[in-house]
Amino acid sequence: MVRLSHRGICVNDIAASERFYRDALGFEPYQDHGVIEGPDMAKTMQIPGVQLRAVMLKRQDGPVIELLQFLEPPATGPREKRSTLQYGLVHISFYVDDIDAWAARIAKAGGTIYEETRAYFAANDTTMLYCTDPDGVRVELMKSPGEAERFSHSGICVEDIDASLNYYEALGFTPAENYVLDQGFDWLGVINEVPGIKLRAQMVRDAGGNTIELLKVLEPASFGSRERQPLNRFGLTHIAFWDDDPATTAAELAERGGYFVEEAHVTTPMIELMHGADPDGVRIELMRPISSAG
Repeated sequence: MVRLSHRGICVNDIAASERFYRDALGFEPYQDHGVIEGPDMAKTMQIPGVQLRAVMLKRQDGPVIELLQFLEPPATGPREKRSTLQYGLVHISFYVDDIDAWAARIAKAGGTIYEETRAYFAANDTTMLYCTDPDGVRVELMKSPGEAERFSHSGICVEDIDASLNYYEALGFTPAENYVLDQGFDWLGVINEVPGIKLRAQMVRDAGGNTIELLKVLEPASFGSRERQPLNRFGLTHIAFWDDDPATTAAELAERGGYFVEEAHVTTPMIELMHGADPDGVRIELMRPISSAG
């Protein structure tokens, strides 16, 4: 059995990020792992001498995030809003009752509001706005009639939706809503800051209601690396799953266009960990609790 555990975020200041996600986005304390280090962690993360702080937060409607602050070696990369045309993990998204109230909380908690991205999709009466967390992670706010205030989804920019559908099916996700937006809509160009953009947004959902948006940009071309990035790179880093049989799942995912790194496979007295990537380089972590740990 495979089930979604959490989404990981590499941050510059774990205290500041914890305040942001609690005060602005409604997450609550869940698990504090303290300082993580040692040879097993160095091996599975493929970062020699790694030392980091890890805190997990959870919203009442289900989603869990893991905030990672790397102490040694320090994290690298830009701490700024990444393009929605860039392959890999793009954003986290929320339905909200009051966009302006949420935006005010985000700004007060240390985030940034991009008012120029405010857009209105008349076909389904939805208003959208992009913000970012203190490390540049995109936070999408959506207000739509009939949608309760809740976490909606996380987004991935992909090269081939069919290939990604096939991959995530092995992790328990099935196709849900599908939006083909290939008319060069003005509102779509505004929210993405790319005039004339055309895309397809295929939602996939698991039995627990967790949703991922597979985003295929039709015009202009997507860009960036489709290789797995280091965990100590600022921004959204990985998606983690609990798995009763990670070796079998890893083999199936490899057949579906992903891969796992045997050198990063570790088993501690508490947990078995495997790290790999989906067809677009999104880091996937499989975790199996060891029964003797209680």
